[in-house]
Amino acid sequence: MIADKLSVTLTTALLTVCLSLATEATAGEKEQQKPDEAEVGETATQALDPCDAGINPDEMIDIAYQYLNTKFCQPALWFDSFFLDDRVEEDSRAGTQVRWGNDFSYYGVDGFKYRAQLNARFHLPGASKKLKLIIDSQGDDDPFAFLRSPDDDGERDIGLRYDWYSSERVSFNIKANLQPKIEARWGYTYPLSEATTTRLTQKLYQKKKVTGESTEFDIEHVFNDYYLLRWSSVAQYETRDNGWEFGSSLRLYHYISPVRALNYIASIYGVDTPYHYVENARIAVTYRQQFLREWLFFEITPEYNWHKEVDEDRVEQVILTLRLEVLFKNF
Repeated sequence: MIADKLSVTLTTALLTVCLSLATEATAGEKEQQKPDEAEVGETATQALDPCDAGINPDEMIDIAYQYLNTKFCQPALWFDSFFLDDRVEEDSRAGTQVRWGNDFSYYGVDGFKYRAQLNARFHLPGASKKLKLIIDSQGDDDPFAFLRSPDDDGERDIGLRYDWYSSERVSFNIKANLQPKIEARWGYTYPLSEATTTRLTQKLYQKKKVTGESTEFDIEHVFNDYYLLRWSSVAQYETRDNGWEFGSSLRLYHYISPVRALNYIASIYGVDTPYHYVENARIAVTYRQQFLREWLFFEITPEYNWHKEVDEDRVEQVILTLRLEVLFKNF
């Protein structure tokens, strides 16, 4: 009885904190100076301008592309860099990044859980900067990682990635890990307008005796320097009994200040084997803030989750997660 009262009290308190942070974010827009492109770019990178397509704008079509690419890139790059969206940042410039996260989660059904996470990519001494060592305990290599709850388990791996080719629109890399698994990844980005862009990513991989492919599609729209909306979808097929898997998410990123932001999330994930059904759905909001040091962050994520296993009843529960993260990043 006491434990139930404590759980309800904790849930109410954390939800109140998150709602107050969201309210403060809305009110703070009127008081803060609008972030300009220089501020956003300085936060995201230290050296070269990553929004420079690297082309010589001699012709009108190149000038138009350079303009649209730069206008869109600045806010999108800031959000992806701040929230560390590895699914999008996989095409980022060569550099070192190490993330050590600690998740403290409360599940309405399963109680409290703790999980430590390590994600890193860095150059090998004496090797080409195109070659990176990848350490992943978060399962970011999973094309459905962006749909999962903060405490969901993913595939752990350690391997090498070679960034074979990268231009303003097209990228291609090859990755191999110890599972063993080898994967080829091709990406294409195209801006539709000053505020809207699309991204297509195709992967083909061989994992032990399983051959698989995944197709990912994103469309992003920048409303202004404070809000970015991203719709993401993915379909995956493997030559084993699990057949097709599908997932989709809608995310609204909300800039508050150079050290604070919100991420509103709605996602759904389904399979067609052994029958068609939605395996997981969730709505959530993540508040992320830098504190004390430039390399320290905390996140608060309240969410409501609907999950179903084969031949079992659907489980509905509230999940509250506090993440403490240490970030080392050098580009």
